[in-house]
Amino acid sequence: MNVLVTGSAGLVGSTVMAFLQNEGHTVVGFDQKKTTITEKFNVETGDLCDFPRLASIIDKYGINAIVHSGGISHPHAGEVSPYQTVRTNILGTSTIFEIARLFHIKNIVYLSSGAVYGNNFSDKTTVKSEVNPENTYAVTKLTGEQLGEVYNKKYGMNIISLRLAFVYGPNRLMPDPIKSLLERAVSGTDIHDETGADQQLEFIYVRDVALAVYKALSTENNSSSIFNIGTGVNTTIREVGRMIQELYPDVKIEVGEGDLGYDFIGAFDCHEAEKELGFRALYDIEKGIKDYALFLEKNITK
Repeated sequence: MNVLVTGSAGLVGSTVMAFLQNEGHTVVGFDQKKTTITEKFNVETGDLCDFPRLASIIDKYGINAIVHSGGISHPHAGEVSPYQTVRTNILGTSTIFEIARLFHIKNIVYLSSGAVYGNNFSDKTTVKSEVNPENTYAVTKLTGEQLGEVYNKKYGMNIISLRLAFVYGPNRLMPDPIKSLLERAVSGTDIHDETGADQQLEFIYVRDVALAVYKALSTENNSSSIFNIGTGVNTTIREVGRMIQELYPDVKIEVGEGDLGYDFIGAFDCHEAEKELGFRALYDIEKGIKDYALFLEKNITK
């Protein structure tokens, strides 16, 4: 396949490009800028809402599949600039879907978010659980899913939406509690955070997200087009701190009680993704943190 990956400078986009290229696909990135992370790939720059620019790229490279990971990708960032979030995440996604329709590109993987569920305080969250987006970012992600459903029904497309748990791993730029704790620990800096220990999140390692994208690109005729992608386990920041402490016993780690302002979402039920896509996470939280730590040890100057 000739695959266009939007948001190629981001955590998920850059990892997906590397994964797909290793699987033998021709990959073209698209983002507002080129970075050192993606310098070994073919990357075009532009705005997600620039219809002519995107059309010219798709025509130039003979694109026949798209991974749409571009956009503003954090709930807190969405609240800082709600208008820009709506423009980028809704209009940008609409642009991608419409260009794909006009160029007869059937297979698209759209990266959504577990944020669409809002605070549900459930033990388990299935794809049939009620959606209740509670911030601008979550609203835009749910809108993208609904647009995808319309294009699937009206135009016979195969747009698969993946509701991702909290993604962590190498090259993440947006705020992330694992990134914050681990980078300081690797650098040998003692940690004294006033709050956050009680925050529960379902973390998924970025390499598992890339695997899920690859599986979704390789499948058609599913009974559903929306899937939870996670590990099925919620972890508190207190537990994350303990795991990091075991790796770096000489670093003092103290995190006070309270949360970090993220939604409380019951752990994902990912049976549909396993059944329909053949996806199961390969990294539990401990394995993911260890792998991430090895990356940081090689790339952080102490």
